[in-house]
Amino acid sequence: MKLRYFLLLALLPVAAPAFAGTRDDVMSAATRCAGITDDRSWLDCYYGAAQPMRSQLGLIPAPAAQTAMVPPLPGAARVFSVAPPPPAGAPVRQTSAPPVTKGLLGGLFGSSTDDTKMANYRFDKHGMFTVTLNNGQSWQQISDDTNFAHWRGPASNYKVSVAEGGFGHAELTVENDGQTYDVRRTN
Repeated sequence: MKLRYFLLLALLPVAAPAFAGTRDDVMSAATRCAGITDDRSWLDCYYGAAQPMRSQLGLIPAPAAQTAMVPPLPGAARVFSVAPPPPAGAPVRQTSAPPVTKGLLGGLFGSSTDDTKMANYRFDKHGMFTVTLNNGQSWQQISDDTNFAHWRGPASNYKVSVAEGGFGHAELTVENDGQTYDVRRTN
């Protein structure tokens, strides 16, 4: 009987923030920024901590680079938003790509795709992209990536290379772009 009460009390601090109001959530997140010693990084974290209130008030969202600075609650999993599906009627080229075979150790050490051209790209409201390649692969930028693409013009103008890393991460580079983007495969 006492063990049951002990377990209930042990779980209470973890569950308590879920019941807090928006202001309490913001202040809790801002407090977790206190351990950041660099002034610029601390300020970015502080601005990112205010995201729940910005959302509640219907304001423009804080950049993903700022919200990614906020340390998660101890013991909590970090939750990332996923880009919404394309609007109805948006042209997206869908082809069936052969399954990716990585071999016995390929998932640990990664592999690389050949350079290929983009078939399509789109940006979500936070500036994160989803790219469809000519080979049918679709790659979505990870929401905590701090690099933002500024592509213009037809997708076919861009030559892309994806280096698949271990444990589901990959890096996408675009020729003559000068950036490396953290992505995950969506198909």
